Amino acid sequence: MASAAWLDEVRRVLDHVRASDATHVEVATDGFRLRLIRRPGRATALTESRIATSAEVAAEGTPLAAPLTGVFYRAATPGGPPLVNVGDVVTVGTVMGLIETMKIFNEVLAERAGRIAAILAESGQLVHAGDALMTIEDAAPTGGEQEQP
Repeated sequence: MASAAWLDEVRRVLDHVRASDATHVEVATDGFRLRLIRRPGRATALTESRIATSAEVAAEGTPLAAPLTGVFYRAATPGGPPLVNVGDVVTVGTVMGLIETMKIFNEVLAERAGRIAAILAESGQLVHAGDALMTIEDAAPTGGEQEQP
């Protein structure tokens, strides 16, 4: 490839990979080879900026990232009640929502226990792998729990 043309090609490939849910991409031409491996669950620079912006507007907490690209749904059935709401206490493995990809519905599970601090994605919204769907904060002890001396 000519002088800086290879850099333009790398940028183009990176833009396409960021917009997809691909985890492994390899491009090879004469004298040039590019291999990208993305670890699922890790936020990209673009996603990190979305999380930071959402965190400024929403309550503090650990973001729950979309595990794949698709349409996010908060309810299990059309018109049904949301699976979780702000303020709900969840445990690891709680179903938080669904993502439809290629006509298959995939459960989005809580990766940590806590209280739902904010819901950042709307039902029916297209989300990309790594996008913040909700934030989960540590659950405060209830009034019935007291520390032992």
